[in-house]
Amino acid sequence: MARSLENQNLQEKHSERVPDDFLTSFLGDKIRKRRLELGLSMEKVAQIAQVSRGMLGLIETGKTTPSIAILWKLSKALRTRVSEFLPDVSMHGPKIFRKEESKILTLNQDKLSARVLHKDLENHLEFLEVELSPGSYPLPIWLQKQKSQTISLVSGEIGLVFGSKKNLLFPGDTAVFLAQDLQEIFNPSDDNAILFWISSAVNL
Repeated sequence: MARSLENQNLQEKHSERVPDDFLTSFLGDKIRKRRLELGLSMEKVAQIAQVSRGMLGLIETGKTTPSIAILWKLSKALRTRVSEFLPDVSMHGPKIFRKEESKILTLNQDKLSARVLHKDLENHLEFLEVELSPGSYPLPIWLQKQKSQTISLVSGEIGLVFGSKKNLLFPGDTAVFLAQDLQEIFNPSDDNAILFWISSAVNL
């Protein structure tokens, strides 16, 4: 009995030292990133939110979970909604996206089309299936505000122009680049090309 109580006490102390709660670490990371985005010091945010700097430090490092009241104060201080700090629990399990429900983007009289496979809002990623007819095209307008791009050719043949240099891609080839560096994308063959295109709003 004594050994059982001793083991229980050790487990409780261990759980206090090493928090493994996903929500705790997720909240801390989100709050810290938002504070840095605004260029605010921990002292300034703590002052505005009327919480101690020590408490804010524990929250940002994932060592404690803020109460609803403190989370609300921090959301006000960081000029964002409480919901922005919370994980999308709907994505913590399997999810099916039907082809007929996909959003279709088109350009150049339907010669370049993209089917949105998935948008990962948390990580600022967009997954597209792009079909490219024979011809030459500039960077699609829906990607011009993005930064990091990853292209993987599934079928056909495409070319990418960087700094006036043409680079041909064949099935299985992958290209990673910044949107600002792509001058032109073209399909030199007589058949449509199919590629997977991952676009990010941040540099990877």
